[in-house]
Amino acid sequence: MKLRRHLALLAGALALAVAGGCAGEESATPSLAEYQKSVVTVRDRVDFALARITKAKSKDDFLNRMDEAAVVIDDAGSELDHTGAPQGFEDETDKLAGALHQLSVDLAATAHDIREPGSGLISPGLQGLSFESWDEANLVLASLIGQGIKVELIARH
Repeated sequence: MKLRRHLALLAGALALAVAGGCAGEESATPSLAEYQKSVVTVRDRVDFALARITKAKSKDDFLNRMDEAAVVIDDAGSELDHTGAPQGFEDETDKLAGALHQLSVDLAATAHDIREPGSGLISPGLQGLSFESWDEANLVLASLIGQGIKVELIARH
C-alpha cells in the first residue's frame, strides 16, 4: 500500500514538473544528450513498472500491479510527448510515445478482463503476457539504438 502511494506521488510530481516546464511557452528542442537521457529515463520507468508486476504475491496483487504499471507507463509516454525530440528523431519519439500509451491501455484492459468472473485468462501454467505494443516500443528503441541513442530494450519479465 505504501509503495502504491509512493508511485502515485512520484507520477504526480513528475506530471507537475513537466507541466510547470511547459506552462505558458513552448519548450525548446532538447539537445541530443538531453533527449538520450529522457529516453533512457522513460525506458527505465517502464521496465521497473513491468518488473514489479512479476513480483506479485497473489492474483489481486498481480492485477493491482498491472493497473499501477499502466499509470506509470502512460505517464512515461506523456513525458516523451512533452519533452519533444531533436531534429531527425520526431517520428521515433511519436511512435515510442504511442506504443507506451497503447501498452498502458493493453495492461489496464487485460487486468480488467482478468477480473471478470469466469474469464479464465490466468491459469496455473501461465508463462507470461505478451503485447504487440511492447514489441512496438522495443522496435522503436532498437531504431534509436541504431541511430546512436544509448538505451537498452525493455526487458521481458
